[in-house]
Amino acid sequence: MELLFLGTGAADWSPKHKGGKLYRRLSSALVNDDLLIDPGPCIYDLAEEIGNPDLFKNVKNVILTHSHSDHFNVQTLLRITRESNHRVCFWAQKAAYEKLLAGAKKGDDLPFYHPMDPYKAEKVGDYEVIPCYANHGDLPEGEIPLNYIVKDGERSFFYGTDSGWLIYPTYQMIKKVKPNALIFECTTGYAPGDERIFGHTNIAMIGIMMESIVAQKATAEDCKYYATHMARTLHGSHEDTAERLAPFGVTPAYDGLKIEI
Repeated sequence: MELLFLGTGAADWSPKHKGGKLYRRLSSALVNDDLLIDPGPCIYDLAEEIGNPDLFKNVKNVILTHSHSDHFNVQTLLRITRESNHRVCFWAQKAAYEKLLAGAKKGDDLPFYHPMDPYKAEKVGDYEVIPCYANHGDLPEGEIPLNYIVKDGERSFFYGTDSGWLIYPTYQMIKKVKPNALIFECTTGYAPGDERIFGHTNIAMIGIMMESIVAQKATAEDCKYYATHMARTLHGSHEDTAERLAPFGVTPAYDGLKIEI
């Protein structure tokens, strides 16, 4: 199972920042070539940059963490639905589906819709997907932010944006599955005193969680650890972030990074 990071930035990145030493698009990821996590506004830009404009032609399923605009772009989802070689299914909370309906025009081809409920495993194409509660806020009434465990046979990974501390039931699910890769969000980087730690994660928090995850053997023996969703204004260079995360065995991802789970 392959995972391609389509974007590794938090919401304060925009196209106007493109062209520097490092540019991060808004966070999204593609599993193999058929499962998309978060149809954000930047994914086609990444596809063009890597020379594969047809990157999403085989997408069958789209799963959504939450409906914030850096993770969910209605026009992106409609384009995927229109251009895919398959009938696309959209897996999300009801509030996100209502946002899709509000943003679509008469005659638009809509994906099938399937609701997601925390800790209820779903058969999503060839995968087993387990939605998990995330620690995040400022969402439409009734919407629950989600992280995901994605399983393909004996291999699995945890994808954790947007969220602060892993809440206990989510940690328990991770420990039960023992994923082969664990992807933290790292929005707040190294920014002491920033109040966003109550809905996001910083490097120090990752270090504390890693200490317990390793001690409790909560992941597979071959598990690899990554960070994504990094704010432009709360991190130094990529090299600086890598140096700060290295003591915890965590690697910062970058746009276009492809990993084998």
